[in-house]
Amino acid sequence: MIIDAHAHIDEVQALGWIDPPEKLVSLMDKAGIDKAVVATYANLPGFNPTAMEYVANAVNKYPERLIPYVRLDPWYGDRAIEVLVEAVEKFNFKGVKFHPVHYTLHPYGEQTVNIIKKAADYDIPVMFHCSDEEMSLPLQIELAVKKVPEAKVICAHLGGYFHNNDVVRMAATYENLYVDTCEFPYPKYIKKVVEQAGAEKVLFGTDLPTTNPFVEMEKIKLAGVTEEQEKMIFGGNIARILKL
Repeated sequence: MIIDAHAHIDEVQALGWIDPPEKLVSLMDKAGIDKAVVATYANLPGFNPTAMEYVANAVNKYPERLIPYVRLDPWYGDRAIEVLVEAVEKFNFKGVKFHPVHYTLHPYGEQTVNIIKKAADYDIPVMFHCSDEEMSLPLQIELAVKKVPEAKVICAHLGGYFHNNDVVRMAATYENLYVDTCEFPYPKYIKKVVEQAGAEKVLFGTDLPTTNPFVEMEKIKLAGVTEEQEKMIFGGNIARILKL
């Protein structure tokens, strides 16, 4: 089974984000992707207060295909935690997405750490946009990991173009830290994570529908890992983390 650990659905006319679930599922069908983790582009509880219901309705429409994460803005403090509680307890969301570039808070700040602690209480992962931009650097995320070592943390994009070695070291250092491969240009670093941290630390992701799924899948095949390790990366690892 192939499970995409990083995809999106959302419709925000004002910002030109028109990516309904039907668009995503169509791309999944073409690429042979069985399931996908989905989050919105918008952060809750921000300017699009219906974002959680939008994802929940999409999952209800495609229950065998879509796995919901709630995307949060830590600036909202206790209100953001209330949204997380509602997402998990009412709608059975399976994880949290952070994109610190959008709200300009350090990943290790009190507001974000409080949300990570709550996610850890539910034993669900938190996924950080982890790349070359401000507020999203691997070493900033590492400080958050140190504050909540029991949390399951996913570093998306494997550190972007220029911070890959930091992410590889972090994956090898912290038991509950994982990486995803979406929109990441170097297959050799996928192999490096496997060699230094273990294949169980790598999650296949695409960032669909903003990317080409065939390109994202080919990167895994070019990494030079074993067939069994490929199976873990393409779906086994995220299925274990999410208890699917």
